[in-house]
Amino acid sequence: MSNYNMTRALVPSGFGISGREMEELFDRLFHPGSSPAANRWTPPASVWETGEQIHLEMELAGVAREDIDVSFEDGLLKISAKRPQPDTTDRSYLHDERAWGEMTRTMRVADSVDPDSIEASFQNGLLHIQLCKRAEVLPKRIEIKTS
Repeated sequence: MSNYNMTRALVPSGFGISGREMEELFDRLFHPGSSPAANRWTPPASVWETGEQIHLEMELAGVAREDIDVSFEDGLLKISAKRPQPDTTDRSYLHDERAWGEMTRTMRVADSVDPDSIEASFQNGLLHIQLCKRAEVLPKRIEIKTS
């Protein structure tokens, strides 16, 4: 069973290197000869922004809804999931790239997000989290009055 933690920010980074590139660099430095995917489950995620919201989608194929936990505390959005290992008693693998076990990803959320607005849904193996921006940080149209 793998247990993998990764912290990333839902705010722009000035380093010019992605979290995945950084973890692969650490793997090469501290675990030479190991594959980045070996004994590790890192579900792919996408994050995008619309005018009033930030969206996060994460692929969690093979995970049951009751094995997913989403929480928010101290500016951190934490997603945990558990994918069960398949019964391998009648299998003799020729090749297997799939990973299973427990996974946790923690992402720092910008201060502009309203924590009370966070909503999560799960359908067809895709977790979608919607974070609304605080009203005070949204652009405001100013009415011009005539005298």
